[in-house]
Amino acid sequence: MSSPPTDQHPSTENRLDNPLAKTPNIVDWSQSLDLGYDGPTPPATICFYCGKSAPLSKCGKCGIAFYCNRECQTSDWKKGRHKHVCASYTRLSLLSAKDTMETTQTTVRNEIFGRIRFYACPYAVFKTQELGKGLLFIQSNCTLAQLSLTIPKDTTGRMIERSILMHFLTLGEFDADVISDDFEMAATRTKLQELVNTYNSEKEVVLLLRLRCGHVSLGKGILVPDYQICKRLGADYYAENPAGAVQLNLDDL
Repeated sequence: MSSPPTDQHPSTENRLDNPLAKTPNIVDWSQSLDLGYDGPTPPATICFYCGKSAPLSKCGKCGIAFYCNRECQTSDWKKGRHKHVCASYTRLSLLSAKDTMETTQTTVRNEIFGRIRFYACPYAVFKTQELGKGLLFIQSNCTLAQLSLTIPKDTTGRMIERSILMHFLTLGEFDADVISDDFEMAATRTKLQELVNTYNSEKEVVLLLRLRCGHVSLGKGILVPDYQICKRLGADYYAENPAGAVQLNLDDL
């Protein structure tokens, strides 16, 4: 297995880091659990550059990107995007390593909220005015690992759609709609009630994150932008939304 050409390693200046990797920690995550959802069997890995099957070599730096041959690997490094996102794939190992898993998961969750907060916070404020205090239930069709990547290309070399679905729920709606559908979510109920009862709706938002892999996290985030701006944006964005839920394509934000 071969590594990228030694003279082609990205420098600090030209590496394409996740633009939200330095997002301030504006969420206090107080509970996390893994429900261990069974996902589909992943398809065979394809070449990260040309998309053909049966790749024979891989990037020696991240160990994730596979290629048909040396030519494809070199082309992806020079002409494609792997030179700039290799570090993003390298980070995947930190999500499963015992000594780095908790810290890395927190970082990725903060990046997710950092990406959607200018939509999520106005939505939460708008729905709070309508329904009273509650929580922002955030779901995704992707795993935590997929959402941690800088670009929407998974570990098999395929492009993926990464979306977020947001619902604002009262505790009663959480009981009726979420726990009744997935009884394992009841494990968050005690802490959830504590957060909903004590958070300041003009400064904070309660977040419940559930991902395709079964990763669930509960926390309290700071409203960004501030409350008055959220009120105005919420009325502009969501007053004409009869469905109530909001879906966001992460890679369009």
